[in-house]
Amino acid sequence: MKANKLFAVAMAALALVACEPKDSTVEVENVTLDQKTLQVEIGQEATLVATVTPEGAATVAWTVDDPAVVSVIPANDGKSAKVKGLAEGQTIVTATAGKKSARCIVKVGKAQEDNPFNALLQGKNYYVINLGETAFDAIKNKVVEDFRINGEYVGETIPDETTSVLEIWGNTFTGGAGGGLNCFGHSGDGNGYISLVSQTGANWGNGCGGLRQVHRSVDLSKITGDYKLAIAYKTPANNANTTAKFTLYSTNKTGQEISKEVSGNTNGEWKLLTYNMSEFFNAGLDWSAVYSEAAFPDKAFYTLGLLINGIGNGLDVDAVLIYQEAN
Repeated sequence: MKANKLFAVAMAALALVACEPKDSTVEVENVTLDQKTLQVEIGQEATLVATVTPEGAATVAWTVDDPAVVSVIPANDGKSAKVKGLAEGQTIVTATAGKKSARCIVKVGKAQEDNPFNALLQGKNYYVINLGETAFDAIKNKVVEDFRINGEYVGETIPDETTSVLEIWGNTFTGGAGGGLNCFGHSGDGNGYISLVSQTGANWGNGCGGLRQVHRSVDLSKITGDYKLAIAYKTPANNANTTAKFTLYSTNKTGQEISKEVSGNTNGEWKLLTYNMSEFFNAGLDWSAVYSEAAFPDKAFYTLGLLINGIGNGLDVDAVLIYQEAN
């Protein structure tokens, strides 16, 4: 009798084991996001979509490093989320499934209606010397000439594939595109800005932070005194009191240059300089000639010079536009 009871207990235990579900957990191999960087304005929403491999292996969990900059609201599908800009700045949104994760750098800029630099895009007949791709797209149907930079060089030979380059004076140029948000609140590919750093002391001289924009050919002869020159610039927050110089050059063979200087530290905030072109023409600037390598084979034409002094001081330059006001 005792043996029968033992046999019954053993059979029951086997039955329980047989009825238990098998472990169906699938290990997550990888998580990717459809965007590695994301740019939104304050109050604007965008969607991030995660892909989990194998498909359906796990539901995605979302976190944000700085919830004061963006909010993240997961969708019901378990793989996407709404990202909303809350405050100007930058943070990282992370999607996690199982033991794997993927990150997206999210940058939040001022809303369009709150950004005073957007007024620069309301004019007409633009001659563009420097401008990010996003802002350029907003005015491309009003552009007369696009002189934006497409290369850089140190020395005397301009690369054959370029039409407008930065001539770098020694070790004074830091990166082709500055990081962070440009003056319009844009970032990412094509939306960087020029960054300079000075190598000398308080006086102008060889080695001061400087570069010039060099062209193979340029026609500025239709620009009259009623045009505006606009330059968006800033100095980094850790700068001392600095002096920057912005220089325009004549297209004639004399190469006469007319400069404007600004002093002070902007503490990392973008500032806007505007001038009437009549100021430069009255001071002797001459753009009556059409510059080309054929016409002036012995020298390059410099559209714009940028200089900064005070060792270690920096100068960032974003939009440089010559245009007419719409009204």
